[in-house]
Amino acid sequence: MPNERLATFETCYRIDLTRRFPVAAALLWVAVSDAEQIAAWMKFPVELETKTGGAIHIDFGGRGSIDGTVCDFEAPFLFAYTWGDSFVKWSVSGDLETSELQFSHIGVKAELARGLAAAWHAFLDQLEAYLNKAAPPEGRFQQWSKEYAKIQL
Repeated sequence: MPNERLATFETCYRIDLTRRFPVAAALLWVAVSDAEQIAAWMKFPVELETKTGGAIHIDFGGRGSIDGTVCDFEAPFLFAYTWGDSFVKWSVSGDLETSELQFSHIGVKAELARGLAAAWHAFLDQLEAYLNKAAPPEGRFQQWSKEYAKIQL
């Protein structure tokens, strides 16, 4: 007979992406931590209180929305918040000429991992185009979805 008081277990994943950009770290920081700039490259409305304990809301239109709480906001290098029942972290480093972004989405459920990896990959492609003042790439989510579908979890 199973013991109903025992814990249950669920496999969760961590998505990590690193990007380098030919822009100052300060510019990258603002692009990933300012609601208007996030909305400009993500292409979805964003509301954000830039303080620990603040709220973040991203409206994906007909696809739903996500609400979270800012867990850490240490300008100009660390921004982290809850994403549903998972956790998103943006770490920025660099100098006046180049910057690096380390992005993590932690605690992702197995059934969402591939789709979220493709979505974040596509969003970072859009961020890169935004920073380079270029047109956003088309069809990236579909392209990356096909690639991530090949990965065995």
